[in-house]
Amino acid sequence: MFPALALGQKLTEMGSDIMLITDDRGARFITSGVNYETVPSIAFFGKSIVKKVLSLGAYFKGVRISKKVIDSFNADAVVGFGGYTSFPAIQAARAKKIPYFLIEQNSVPGRVTRLTQKRARLVFFGIPPAPHMDKCKNKVVITGNILRKTVVLDKRSEGESILVQGGSQGARSLNNLAFELAAKFPGERFILISGKRDFEEMTARVRPSNLEIIDFAEQPEKLYARAKIAISRSGAMALSELMVNGIPSIFVPFPYSIDKDQLYNASWARDNDAAYIAEEGEIDCVEYLLKDLIERRDLREKMSVNARRLVPTNAADIIAERIEQCLAA
Repeated sequence: MFPALALGQKLTEMGSDIMLITDDRGARFITSGVNYETVPSIAFFGKSIVKKVLSLGAYFKGVRISKKVIDSFNADAVVGFGGYTSFPAIQAARAKKIPYFLIEQNSVPGRVTRLTQKRARLVFFGIPPAPHMDKCKNKVVITGNILRKTVVLDKRSEGESILVQGGSQGARSLNNLAFELAAKFPGERFILISGKRDFEEMTARVRPSNLEIIDFAEQPEKLYARAKIAISRSGAMALSELMVNGIPSIFVPFPYSIDKDQLYNASWARDNDAAYIAEEGEIDCVEYLLKDLIERRDLREKMSVNARRLVPTNAADIIAERIEQCLAA
């Protein structure tokens, strides 16, 4: 919800009235003073027949509610953030023949973006789209992802630890990898964000004395400040936060994604000399790349500069201004 709230705040500052449409999960993160309506939502793709039937019912109900919201709010435009929760509102905008805009965090757009981008006014990408997905070139605007101001550290000096993280849910393979690497590099300090699911199991294991384990980072910027190098999944937000802080990274993309979005995210960083990539399970490869980064400060500095250069810190400003310009034209 944060990107939607941040963009809504920016548009409000520019004089627009904002109404958020989300589901019950998203509503939990909305602060007081923000207008919102909830719609039912159940993911359709990859589910059982029963779930698909239920999701279709939720979808049609969501479209009806969204149409009523658009009418009562007298909306001039709709902005969709790519997830299936935004699908009913986008379809309602199409039915009402009002303009809509799409925001896509990853290099490979999600299914909702792919289904609706043809009629969108503009499609804002947080990471440049993968070549095989760039089907609406005239509509694509590269803005960077909308990041919390608190996670962008000004003049961050290099930390002393190696941060290992598997995304918001953790990743068991990276958790195990952290144990192995900490044992192989006893002179380095490691911080592992294990995820809540595996935290008890990880802390119950005998571990090297140079490995610190936490379950979840409420304030990730504090860990970024301590990091010299990161080993991480390459979801759009994790990748963007590491890069905007200039942390040299070894990305290990989640291998089971149908669209391989994490692989394409990481490939963009690697192709711009801002990161390394290792495949899941390639322990020797990660060890080799980590040793290279530890021993070569010049390489870390080069990666850091390149990473910072690639990630804008004002994505919400860029998106809001382009939306206003497009509607005023």
